[in-house]
Amino acid sequence: MSTWDIHYDALYAGPIAVDAVLTIDDTTGTPIGLRAMDKTSGQLVGFKGVDVATIGPAATVRVSEMVEKGISADDVDGMVLTLNGKDWKIINHEPLPAPTGEPGGELRLLLSEK
Repeated sequence: MSTWDIHYDALYAGPIAVDAVLTIDDTTGTPIGLRAMDKTSGQLVGFKGVDVATIGPAATVRVSEMVEKGISADDVDGMVLTLNGKDWKIINHEPLPAPTGEPGGELRLLLSEK
């Protein structure tokens, strides 16, 4: 276990992350519970060396937790994330790698109101 794993474990186990449900886009709509950070009020996104304020809602999840639950980052677009009692459609995603690489980092989910 790396220092970064310990860092992310603490963040996602703490009060800054919330319980969320990712509904898999399959024939039965399988719900998968996971922890997420609610960034639905918009956030700063790095673009060509400059932070740009977004107006779109987003959330972050740990890549390792998704892999553990059998979910590939490439498959999340179009799925539904229920976060703080509200359903959001995932319209796109972006990896936020840890210094140890993408598998140890986070995935930013860009959301749209469902």
